[in-house]
Amino acid sequence: MKKVILTFALIILIGALVYNFFFGQSIDASNSLEEEDIKNSNFLEDKKAVMYFSTTADQDMDDKGISLAVFLNDRGEADAYQMKGLELGSLSVHDRELLLTDKNSVRLMGKSYKEFNMKKPQYTGERAGYLKSKNLHVTIFNTGVNKNGGYDSNVWFGNNSGFQTANIPHYILASGITDNEVLILTQDTEQNLYKLRNVMFTKNDVNVRDLVTLENKANSEFSVRSPILSDADFYYFILSEFVNDTSEKTILFRVHKKTLKQEKIQLASYSNMKHPTAAIPYNVKNSAHLNNQVLYYINGLGEIITFDTQTSKVKISFTLKNASQDGVRHNEEIFFNREHVYVVRFDEDTKEKYFIENYSLITGDSIKTIKINGLNEILKSVKGKSIYSYDFKMLK
Repeated sequence: MKKVILTFALIILIGALVYNFFFGQSIDASNSLEEEDIKNSNFLEDKKAVMYFSTTADQDMDDKGISLAVFLNDRGEADAYQMKGLELGSLSVHDRELLLTDKNSVRLMGKSYKEFNMKKPQYTGERAGYLKSKNLHVTIFNTGVNKNGGYDSNVWFGNNSGFQTANIPHYILASGITDNEVLILTQDTEQNLYKLRNVMFTKNDVNVRDLVTLENKANSEFSVRSPILSDADFYYFILSEFVNDTSEKTILFRVHKKTLKQEKIQLASYSNMKHPTAAIPYNVKNSAHLNNQVLYYINGLGEIITFDTQTSKVKISFTLKNASQDGVRHNEEIFFNREHVYVVRFDEDTKEKYFIENYSLITGDSIKTIKINGLNEILKSVKGKSIYSYDFKMLK
Protein backbone atom coordinates (compact mmCIF):
# COMPACT_ATOMS: atom_id res chain seq x y z
CA MET A 1 0.00 0.00 0.00
CA LYS A 2 2.83 2.40 0.89
CA LYS A 3 4.43 1.59 -2.45
CA VAL A 4 1.19 2.47 -4.29
CA ILE A 5 0.88 5.76 -2.36
CA LEU A 6 4.53 6.59 -3.08
CA THR A 7 4.08 5.81 -6.77
CA PHE A 8 0.93 7.93 -6.92
CA ALA A 9 2.68 10.85 -5.20
CA LEU A 10 5.59 10.54 -7.59
CA ILE A 11 3.21 10.68 -10.59
CA ILE A 12 1.59 13.84 -9.18
CA LEU A 13 5.03 15.41 -8.63
CA ILE A 14 6.18 14.59 -12.14
CA GLY A 15 2.89 15.92 -13.54
CA ALA A 16 3.31 19.16 -11.64
CA LEU A 17 6.87 19.56 -12.88
CA VAL A 18 5.81 18.89 -16.48
CA TYR A 19 2.92 21.35 -16.17
CA ASN A 20 5.16 24.06 -14.77
CA PHE A 21 7.79 23.42 -17.42
CA PHE A 22 5.38 23.62 -20.33
CA PHE A 23 2.60 25.81 -18.97
CA GLY A 24 4.11 27.94 -16.22
CA GLN A 25 3.77 31.70 -16.60
CA SER A 26 7.32 32.93 -16.20
CA ILE A 27 10.22 34.40 -18.12
CA ASP A 28 13.84 33.39 -18.08
CA ALA A 29 15.72 34.99 -15.17
CA SER A 30 18.39 36.33 -17.51
CA ASN A 31 15.73 38.51 -19.12
CA SER A 32 14.01 39.58 -15.90
CA LEU A 33 14.07 42.82 -13.97
CA GLU A 34 13.25 42.71 -10.27
CA GLU A 35 11.23 45.26 -8.31
CA GLU A 36 14.40 46.58 -6.71
CA ASP A 37 15.68 47.43 -10.21
CA ILE A 38 12.72 49.55 -11.26
CA LYS A 39 12.61 51.26 -7.84
CA ASN A 40 16.07 52.68 -8.46
CA SER A 41 15.83 56.44 -9.06
CA ASN A 42 18.43 56.11 -11.85
CA PHE A 43 16.67 53.24 -13.61
CA LEU A 44 15.26 55.23 -16.54
CA GLU A 45 18.39 57.29 -17.18
CA ASP A 46 19.87 54.85 -19.70
CA LYS A 47 16.53 53.66 -21.15
CA LYS A 48 15.60 54.86 -24.64
CA ALA A 49 12.31 52.99 -25.18
CA VAL A 50 9.68 50.85 -23.45
CA MET A 51 7.08 48.41 -24.81
CA TYR A 52 4.03 46.94 -23.07
CA PHE A 53 3.02 43.30 -23.66
CA SER A 54 0.23 41.32 -22.05
CA THR A 55 -1.88 38.22 -22.22
CA THR A 56 -5.48 38.69 -23.31
CA ALA A 57 -8.32 38.95 -20.79
CA ASP A 58 -9.64 35.46 -21.57
CA GLN A 59 -6.24 34.03 -20.62
CA ASP A 60 -6.56 35.54 -17.15
CA MET A 61 -9.52 33.44 -16.00
CA ASP A 62 -7.07 31.44 -13.86
CA ASP A 63 -5.53 34.67 -12.46
CA LYS A 64 -2.25 33.71 -14.11
CA GLY A 65 -2.17 36.23 -16.91
CA ILE A 66 0.99 38.31 -17.19
CA SER A 67 2.16 41.59 -18.65
CA LEU A 68 5.69 42.68 -19.46
CA ALA A 69 7.23 46.14 -19.56
CA VAL A 70 10.20 45.64 -21.87
CA PHE A 71 12.87 48.32 -21.57
CA LEU A 72 15.50 49.05 -24.23
CA ASN A 73 18.70 50.63 -22.92
CA ASP A 74 21.19 52.85 -24.72
CA ARG A 75 23.21 49.80 -25.77
CA GLY A 76 20.18 48.31 -27.55
CA GLU A 77 19.64 45.60 -24.93
CA ALA A 78 16.13 44.59 -23.86
CA ASP A 79 15.10 43.59 -20.33
CA ALA A 80 11.62 42.81 -19.02
CA TYR A 81 9.73 43.53 -15.82
CA GLN A 82 6.86 41.10 -15.21
CA MET A 83 3.49 42.14 -13.77
CA LYS A 84 -0.08 40.85 -13.72
CA GLY A 85 -1.91 40.84 -17.05
CA LEU A 86 -3.92 43.69 -18.58
CA GLU A 87 -5.14 43.28 -22.15
CA LEU A 88 -4.80 46.55 -24.12
CA GLY A 89 -2.74 48.06 -21.31
CA SER A 90 -1.13 51.43 -22.04
CA LEU A 91 1.86 53.45 -20.88
CA SER A 92 1.93 57.06 -19.70
CA VAL A 93 5.17 59.05 -19.91
CA HIS A 94 5.93 62.59 -18.77
CA ASP A 95 9.24 64.28 -18.01
CA ARG A 96 11.16 61.03 -17.41
CA GLU A 97 8.34 59.64 -15.27
CA LEU A 98 6.61 56.45 -16.37
CA LEU A 99 3.26 55.02 -15.32
CA LEU A 100 2.93 51.24 -15.51
CA THR A 101 -0.50 49.65 -15.06
CA ASP A 102 -1.55 46.05 -14.58
CA LYS A 103 -4.82 44.47 -13.43
CA ASN A 104 -4.23 45.20 -9.74
CA SER A 105 -2.03 48.28 -9.46
CA VAL A 106 -0.46 51.39 -10.93
CA ARG A 107 3.26 52.06 -10.57
CA LEU A 108 4.99 55.42 -10.97
CA MET A 109 8.69 55.17 -11.62
CA GLY A 110 11.47 57.61 -12.39
CA LYS A 111 13.02 60.01 -9.88
CA SER A 112 10.97 58.25 -7.22
CA TYR A 113 8.89 55.06 -7.05
CA LYS A 114 5.32 54.75 -5.87
CA GLU A 115 2.88 51.86 -6.14
CA PHE A 116 -0.88 52.09 -5.60
CA ASN A 117 -3.11 49.03 -5.38
CA MET A 118 -6.62 48.84 -6.80
CA LYS A 119 -9.55 47.59 -4.75
CA LYS A 120 -11.08 46.01 -7.85
CA PRO A 121 -9.09 44.12 -10.49
CA GLN A 122 -9.35 45.22 -14.12
CA TYR A 123 -8.88 43.01 -17.18
CA THR A 124 -8.96 45.30 -20.23
CA GLY A 125 -7.36 48.71 -20.66
CA GLU A 126 -8.49 51.63 -22.81
CA ARG A 127 -5.88 54.40 -22.62
CA ALA A 128 -3.28 55.98 -20.34
CA GLY A 129 -1.78 59.44 -20.56
CA TYR A 130 -0.82 62.64 -18.77
CA LEU A 131 -2.87 65.79 -18.22
CA LYS A 132 -0.20 68.48 -18.11
CA SER A 133 -2.44 71.28 -16.86
CA LYS A 134 -3.66 69.10 -13.98
CA ASN A 135 -0.39 67.26 -13.22
CA LEU A 136 -2.31 64.00 -13.41
CA HIS A 137 -1.56 60.63 -14.92
CA VAL A 138 -4.77 58.98 -16.13
CA THR A 139 -5.41 55.33 -16.89
CA ILE A 140 -8.82 54.20 -18.17
CA PHE A 141 -10.21 50.65 -18.17
CA ASN A 142 -12.87 48.95 -20.25
CA THR A 143 -14.54 47.48 -17.18
CA GLY A 144 -17.72 46.04 -18.71
CA VAL A 145 -21.46 45.72 -18.18
CA ASN A 146 -22.57 46.54 -14.64
CA LYS A 147 -25.27 44.85 -12.55
CA ASN A 148 -27.87 47.38 -13.72
CA GLY A 149 -27.26 46.68 -17.38
CA GLY A 150 -25.27 49.86 -17.98
CA TYR A 151 -21.64 50.08 -19.03
CA ASP A 152 -18.66 51.07 -16.89
CA SER A 153 -15.28 52.42 -17.90
CA ASN A 154 -13.39 52.83 -14.64
CA VAL A 155 -10.62 55.43 -14.43
CA TRP A 156 -7.67 55.95 -12.09
CA PHE A 157 -6.06 59.39 -11.95
CA GLY A 158 -3.33 60.89 -9.81
CA ASN A 159 0.37 61.42 -9.23
CA ASN A 160 3.00 60.73 -6.57
CA SER A 161 0.67 62.19 -3.94
CA GLY A 162 -1.94 59.50 -4.56
CA PHE A 163 -4.55 58.17 -6.98
CA GLN A 164 -8.32 58.53 -7.09
CA THR A 165 -10.82 56.32 -8.86
CA ALA A 166 -14.02 57.25 -10.71
CA ASN A 167 -16.28 55.89 -13.42
CA ILE A 168 -17.18 56.91 -16.96
CA PRO A 169 -20.61 55.30 -17.56
CA HIS A 170 -20.14 54.56 -21.25
CA TYR A 171 -18.61 52.07 -23.65
CA ILE A 172 -15.62 53.86 -25.21
CA LEU A 173 -14.93 53.21 -28.89
CA ALA A 174 -12.07 55.72 -29.25
CA SER A 175 -10.21 58.05 -26.90
CA GLY A 176 -7.53 60.69 -26.72
CA ILE A 177 -5.77 62.81 -24.12
CA THR A 178 -4.82 66.49 -24.42
CA ASP A 179 -3.06 68.71 -21.89
CA ASN A 180 -6.28 69.33 -19.98
CA GLU A 181 -8.98 66.82 -20.94
CA VAL A 182 -9.74 63.27 -21.96
CA LEU A 183 -11.76 62.91 -25.16
CA ILE A 184 -13.96 59.88 -25.74
CA LEU A 185 -16.12 58.63 -28.59
CA THR A 186 -18.80 56.47 -27.02
CA GLN A 187 -20.98 53.90 -28.73
CA ASP A 188 -24.51 52.80 -27.94
CA THR A 189 -24.56 49.44 -29.71
CA GLU A 190 -28.33 48.92 -29.35
CA GLN A 191 -29.24 52.22 -31.04
CA ASN A 192 -26.02 52.48 -33.12
CA LEU A 193 -25.35 55.97 -31.77
CA TYR A 194 -21.90 57.53 -31.54
CA LYS A 195 -21.28 60.53 -29.28
CA LEU A 196 -18.19 62.65 -28.84
CA ARG A 197 -17.71 63.58 -25.20
CA ASN A 198 -15.03 65.15 -23.04
CA VAL A 199 -13.99 64.22 -19.51
CA MET A 200 -12.71 66.88 -17.12
CA PHE A 201 -10.95 66.04 -13.88
CA THR A 202 -11.28 67.66 -10.48
CA LYS A 203 -9.38 66.76 -7.33
CA ASN A 204 -11.61 63.80 -6.47
CA ASP A 205 -13.94 63.19 -9.39
CA VAL A 206 -14.57 63.38 -13.12
CA ASN A 207 -17.17 65.29 -15.10
CA VAL A 208 -18.38 63.82 -18.41
CA ARG A 209 -19.90 66.30 -20.87
CA ASP A 210 -21.65 65.59 -24.17
CA LEU A 211 -20.22 67.48 -27.14
CA VAL A 212 -21.98 66.14 -30.24
CA THR A 213 -23.73 63.10 -31.69
CA LEU A 214 -22.25 61.88 -34.95
CA GLU A 215 -24.42 62.41 -38.01
CA ASN A 216 -25.09 58.97 -39.46
CA LYS A 217 -28.05 59.08 -41.86
CA ALA A 218 -27.04 55.81 -43.51
CA ASN A 219 -26.97 54.08 -40.10
CA SER A 220 -23.43 52.89 -40.85
CA GLU A 221 -21.41 50.86 -38.40
CA PHE A 222 -18.01 52.28 -37.59
CA SER A 223 -14.77 50.80 -36.34
CA VAL A 224 -12.03 52.85 -34.68
CA ARG A 225 -8.83 53.56 -36.61
CA SER A 226 -7.14 56.33 -34.58
CA PRO A 227 -6.98 58.21 -31.29
CA ILE A 228 -8.97 61.43 -30.89
CA LEU A 229 -6.78 64.47 -31.60
CA SER A 230 -7.33 68.15 -30.92
CA ASP A 231 -5.95 71.52 -32.03
CA ALA A 232 -7.11 75.07 -31.31
CA ASP A 233 -10.22 74.80 -33.47
CA PHE A 234 -11.13 71.17 -34.14
CA TYR A 235 -11.43 67.63 -32.82
CA TYR A 236 -10.23 64.88 -35.19
CA PHE A 237 -10.67 61.10 -35.24
CA ILE A 238 -10.55 58.40 -37.90
CA LEU A 239 -13.13 55.63 -38.29
CA SER A 240 -13.64 52.85 -40.77
CA GLU A 241 -17.05 52.84 -42.44
CA PHE A 242 -17.95 49.39 -43.71
CA VAL A 243 -19.57 49.14 -47.13
CA ASN A 244 -19.75 45.34 -47.21
CA ASP A 245 -17.67 42.39 -46.03
CA THR A 246 -14.77 43.17 -48.36
CA SER A 247 -15.02 46.94 -48.81
CA GLU A 248 -14.56 49.84 -46.43
CA LYS A 249 -13.80 53.54 -46.36
CA THR A 250 -11.36 55.21 -43.99
CA ILE A 251 -13.02 58.42 -42.88
CA LEU A 252 -11.57 61.39 -41.01
CA PHE A 253 -14.19 63.10 -38.85
CA ARG A 254 -13.55 66.74 -38.02
CA VAL A 255 -15.73 68.57 -35.49
CA HIS A 256 -15.46 72.33 -34.96
CA LYS A 257 -15.12 73.09 -31.26
CA LYS A 258 -17.35 76.18 -31.21
CA THR A 259 -19.99 75.53 -33.86
CA LEU A 260 -19.90 71.70 -33.51
CA LYS A 261 -20.18 71.51 -37.31
CA GLN A 262 -19.18 68.05 -38.53
CA GLU A 263 -17.14 67.15 -41.60
CA LYS A 264 -16.37 63.75 -43.11
CA ILE A 265 -13.21 63.53 -45.23
CA GLN A 266 -12.35 60.28 -46.99
CA LEU A 267 -8.71 59.35 -46.49
CA ALA A 268 -8.74 56.01 -48.29
CA SER A 269 -10.97 53.32 -49.74
CA TYR A 270 -10.29 49.58 -49.81
CA SER A 271 -12.29 47.05 -51.81
CA ASN A 272 -11.92 43.41 -52.78
CA MET A 273 -8.65 43.18 -50.90
CA LYS A 274 -6.94 39.81 -50.73
CA HIS A 275 -6.31 40.45 -47.02
CA PRO A 276 -9.24 42.62 -45.79
CA THR A 277 -7.66 43.36 -42.39
CA ALA A 278 -4.26 44.41 -43.78
CA ALA A 279 -5.05 48.15 -43.75
CA ILE A 280 -5.90 48.20 -40.02
CA PRO A 281 -3.13 50.15 -38.21
CA TYR A 282 -0.57 48.35 -36.08
CA ASN A 283 -2.12 50.06 -33.06
CA VAL A 284 -5.25 52.20 -33.53
CA LYS A 285 -4.58 53.99 -30.23
CA ASN A 286 -1.31 55.47 -31.56
CA SER A 287 -1.91 55.66 -35.31
CA ALA A 288 -2.44 59.42 -35.80
CA HIS A 289 -0.60 62.61 -34.91
CA LEU A 290 -0.92 66.38 -35.36
CA ASN A 291 2.15 68.48 -36.09
CA ASN A 292 2.49 71.94 -37.65
CA GLN A 293 -1.11 71.98 -39.00
CA VAL A 294 -0.80 68.54 -40.62
CA LEU A 295 -2.53 65.37 -39.46
CA TYR A 296 -0.53 62.18 -40.03
CA TYR A 297 -2.14 58.73 -40.13
CA ILE A 298 -0.30 55.43 -40.61
CA ASN A 299 -2.27 52.40 -41.74
CA GLY A 300 -1.36 48.71 -41.59
CA LEU A 301 0.06 48.81 -45.12
CA GLY A 302 2.77 51.19 -43.92
CA GLU A 303 1.28 54.17 -45.75
CA ILE A 304 1.58 57.55 -44.04
CA ILE A 305 -1.48 59.51 -45.17
CA THR A 306 -1.52 63.24 -44.49
CA PHE A 307 -4.36 65.73 -44.14
CA ASP A 308 -3.48 69.41 -44.34
CA THR A 309 -5.77 71.08 -41.79
CA GLN A 310 -5.59 74.40 -43.65
CA THR A 311 -6.17 73.29 -47.24
CA SER A 312 -7.98 69.96 -46.54
CA LYS A 313 -5.65 68.26 -49.05
CA VAL A 314 -5.21 64.49 -48.59
CA LYS A 315 -2.25 62.53 -49.92
CA ILE A 316 -0.05 59.50 -49.25
CA SER A 317 3.11 61.19 -48.05
CA PHE A 318 5.38 58.13 -47.99
CA THR A 319 5.40 54.41 -47.21
CA LEU A 320 7.48 52.41 -44.74
CA LYS A 321 10.16 50.26 -46.33
CA ASN A 322 9.16 46.62 -46.88
CA ALA A 323 5.86 47.01 -45.04
CA SER A 324 3.83 43.81 -44.84
CA GLN A 325 0.71 43.70 -47.03
CA ASP A 326 -0.90 40.53 -45.63
CA GLY A 327 -2.25 41.79 -42.30
CA VAL A 328 -0.11 39.39 -40.26
CA ARG A 329 1.16 41.12 -37.12
CA HIS A 330 4.43 40.54 -35.26
CA ASN A 331 4.08 43.04 -32.39
CA GLU A 332 4.66 46.04 -34.68
CA GLU A 333 4.03 49.34 -32.89
CA ILE A 334 3.98 53.09 -33.59
CA PHE A 335 5.12 56.19 -31.71
CA PHE A 336 4.86 59.75 -33.04
CA ASN A 337 7.02 62.55 -31.66
CA ARG A 338 6.88 66.01 -33.26
CA GLU A 339 8.40 65.63 -36.75
CA HIS A 340 9.28 61.94 -36.36
CA VAL A 341 7.57 58.57 -36.33
CA TYR A 342 9.16 55.53 -34.69
CA VAL A 343 8.00 52.07 -35.76
CA VAL A 344 8.80 48.73 -34.14
CA ARG A 345 9.42 46.34 -37.04
CA PHE A 346 9.90 42.57 -37.40
CA ASP A 347 12.16 40.75 -39.84
CA GLU A 348 12.23 36.96 -39.70
CA ASP A 349 15.51 36.86 -41.65
CA THR A 350 17.52 38.82 -39.05
CA LYS A 351 19.12 37.37 -35.95
CA GLU A 352 17.37 39.55 -33.38
CA LYS A 353 14.08 39.78 -35.39
CA TYR A 354 12.96 43.14 -33.93
CA PHE A 355 14.20 46.66 -34.58
CA ILE A 356 13.02 50.28 -34.43
CA GLU A 357 12.94 52.52 -37.49
CA ASN A 358 12.87 56.31 -37.22
CA TYR A 359 11.37 58.23 -40.16
CA SER A 360 11.15 61.95 -40.78
CA LEU A 361 7.52 62.98 -41.25
CA ILE A 362 8.66 65.96 -43.31
CA THR A 363 10.84 64.20 -45.88
CA GLY A 364 9.77 60.56 -45.50
CA ASP A 365 13.42 59.55 -45.15
CA SER A 366 14.51 56.71 -42.89
CA ILE A 367 16.81 58.41 -40.40
CA LYS A 368 17.96 55.67 -38.08
CA THR A 369 17.53 51.96 -37.34
CA ILE A 370 17.89 50.68 -33.77
CA LYS A 371 18.36 46.96 -33.18
CA ILE A 372 16.51 45.45 -30.22
CA ASN A 373 18.78 42.81 -28.76
CA GLY A 374 17.01 40.17 -26.69
CA LEU A 375 13.32 40.97 -27.29
CA ASN A 376 12.71 37.84 -29.34
CA GLU A 377 14.24 35.70 -26.59
CA ILE A 378 12.07 37.39 -23.95
CA LEU A 379 8.89 36.73 -25.92
CA LYS A 380 9.86 33.11 -26.60
CA SER A 381 10.60 32.51 -22.92
CA VAL A 382 6.96 33.06 -21.89
CA LYS A 383 5.53 29.60 -21.21
CA GLY A 384 1.91 28.49 -21.30
CA LYS A 385 0.43 31.84 -22.33
CA SER A 386 0.43 34.02 -25.44
CA ILE A 387 1.33 37.70 -25.09
CA TYR A 388 0.84 40.59 -27.49
CA SER A 389 2.17 44.14 -27.76
CA TYR A 390 -0.24 46.94 -26.79
CA ASP A 391 1.90 50.09 -26.44
CA PHE A 392 5.29 51.56 -27.24
CA LYS A 393 6.97 54.79 -26.16
CA MET A 394 10.34 56.31 -26.94
CA LEU A 395 11.86 57.73 -23.74
CA LYS A 396 14.63 59.76 -25.38
